[in-house]
Amino acid sequence: MKCDMKTMLKAGLGLAVLIAVAYAALPAAREWITAVSPFLFLLICPLMMFFMMKGMQSGHSDNESKKGEPTQMPMPQEANVGDRRRSLNHKIERLDT
Repeated sequence: MKCDMKTMLKAGLGLAVLIAVAYAALPAAREWITAVSPFLFLLICPLMMFFMMKGMQSGHSDNESKKGEPTQMPMPQEANVGDRRRSLNHKIERLDT
């Protein structure tokens, strides 16, 4: 889920429609709906961020067996930068000759 202006406007409009429907359908709760609806509009951004982050985490199902363990990148064959530089210099010398 992208959290850009277009998405925020869609979510705000959806929340406004939901509040309007609840206001029309539940006449006994109109006072409560009127009192709570401004706070719902203030909470829309943090709630969208929360659900976006949950959605991003659920997409990583390939590491479910190692849950909680940090993933480690494979070490390159030449881990030392100096070794890598010497190797490249040696290859350049061979190309020059």
